[in-house]
Amino acid sequence: MPPAIGQVLFDAETIARRVRDLGRELAETYRDREPVLVAVMKGCVLFLADLVRAWEGPMDLEFITAESYEGTEPGAVHLAVPEGLADRVAGRPVLVVDDIFDTGATLATVREALLAMGAEEVRSVVLLHKHTDAAPPSSAPAGPAAPDWVGFDVADRFVVGYGLDLDGRYRNLSYVAALRKG
Repeated sequence: MPPAIGQVLFDAETIARRVRDLGRELAETYRDREPVLVAVMKGCVLFLADLVRAWEGPMDLEFITAESYEGTEPGAVHLAVPEGLADRVAGRPVLVVDDIFDTGATLATVREALLAMGAEEVRSVVLLHKHTDAAPPSSAPAGPAAPDWVGFDVADRFVVGYGLDLDGRYRNLSYVAALRKG
């Protein structure tokens, strides 16, 4: 285990089981429609790969890049939208796939952009929903940016692994872990 890793929060088997369940649930939810899954790169890549393998049914897959972290601190959200994305999402249900819901800024920005492109609806699934001890998930504010499906709830700590990174490192870990404090 890398020295910067403090505590493993979710091991590979736990993640695999939960992502399979999410894939089945989402496929059932969209069984009568063919959604466009819009993956927020780069952090969701491992989650996305496992999710679509568990999804039995029609779907389309697109990518968008959103960056909002500088080191361990959230900052302004910057989107890179591929040419032609508006044509592919217009009039269709869209499911945004992201790695973590933290401040909600990324998901709100992506959702707003997709709706402006003419998406019929925009829903979302995230691997992790971060919350503070003072505001557990059950009391987290609901709203248009809140994720519709969540893999796991995590405390307000900086986490890495299974696609999540710190300055490009640790994405390749098969588990999700908190960094050591200090």
